[in-house]
Amino acid sequence: MVRVAESTGCPKDEHMHLERIDPRGLDDATADHLATLMNASMEATGQRRVPMTGASVAAQAAYSHDDRPFDAMWLAYEDGEVVGTASLELDRWDNDHMGMVFCTVHPAHWRRGIGTALLDAQAGFAREQDRSLLLTFGNQATPAEKLKLEYGFEVAQQMAQRRLYLRQIDVDRIAGLVADAEKMSEDYELVRLDGAAPDEWLGELVDLFEAINDAPTDAMEVEPDSFPVERIRRYESAMAHRRQHLYRLMARHKETGAWAGHTIVCVDEHCPGFAMQEDTSVVSAHRGHRLGMLLKATMLLWLRDAQPMLETIDTWNALSNRHMIAVNEELGCVVEAHGAALQLHL
Repeated sequence: MVRVAESTGCPKDEHMHLERIDPRGLDDATADHLATLMNASMEATGQRRVPMTGASVAAQAAYSHDDRPFDAMWLAYEDGEVVGTASLELDRWDNDHMGMVFCTVHPAHWRRGIGTALLDAQAGFAREQDRSLLLTFGNQATPAEKLKLEYGFEVAQQMAQRRLYLRQIDVDRIAGLVADAEKMSEDYELVRLDGAAPDEWLGELVDLFEAINDAPTDAMEVEPDSFPVERIRRYESAMAHRRQHLYRLMARHKETGAWAGHTIVCVDEHCPGFAMQEDTSVVSAHRGHRLGMLLKATMLLWLRDAQPMLETIDTWNALSNRHMIAVNEELGCVVEAHGAALQLHL
């Protein structure tokens, strides 16, 4: 493991210190330890998310969504044992005023100033990079949220985690939803994409990815996301490095050949029973044809065949995104937890 900064002390106890490390240099033992720490934190707060493994921790640190390591990563020690960790990512394509931050402390070491020290490190680094806003996401009514609100973060968007239990769905009912949606989308065809897109498609996919900008952002002070071809390719590469099997279903207008919408699901190869719903979006010119339902319902039928070990698919929605919530609930998703986007002005 490579240290990239000198250790700094924590305010409440001389036995604590932080160390900034190279995210690409996590050894197996440390990565495994961090996975155990993160899983313990989720269990203590009743969070039902994809379990972390050492391999997934190391892969996320080395390959963020842009196929590059976290811009900064810290470990928190107490009496020589790693008891917490934090990360910070800086967007390179847009939102150059913002940093994305996450931190976790083992529940046995809560309320000792470790979380505050990690937040101080994140805020200090972001200021050094001329960022004026920190953004994070997490479950509500947890010690972590309480700490961040006390630190000065504000709730910028209310969210909910929904989960679909794939083995419990009524396949005939889902097939019926597909059939009903097809009646309103006869001018469109669906195209499956397993893995990376062909080079010749990339320029045409920009509008699909940027259609996500129509999703509500509520009070989040963020700019529209930009998805040049290089960013799309880097996203695909990052998912491959992180062993997130990328399934995409895309709707194409038959007459013009224009891409009209897509849905993306990543199956976690570290824990193949779990998947995460990524973007589902329809280009504004093609809305009103039930393409969102057609895409998501057809994806479920595809995944049942392609991933027989898959048990759950998780998705997060802003509470203000009523249209997508209606689609998800019609598919059979159930609320697992409530969460929020939190932002801090520096």
